[in-house]
Amino acid sequence: MATIVDAMLAAAGLHPEPADRDELIVTYAMFRPAIEALYTVPQARYEVPALAFQAAPKLKKW
Repeated sequence: MATIVDAMLAAAGLHPEPADRDELIVTYAMFRPAIEALYTVPQARYEVPALAFQAAPKLKKW
């Protein structure tokens, strides 16, 4: 887990204190199963995200 957290921190350009880094590693390890569970539902693969933006205008008649 430390490698993944270090890679994410490097990608974000963050350099936390060692104690903060250790806490992030522990926290990421707790969240990882929930993150993986999001991808285990086959039907969710084809769903539109909840925050989808619809560009088509909805005009109302006057």
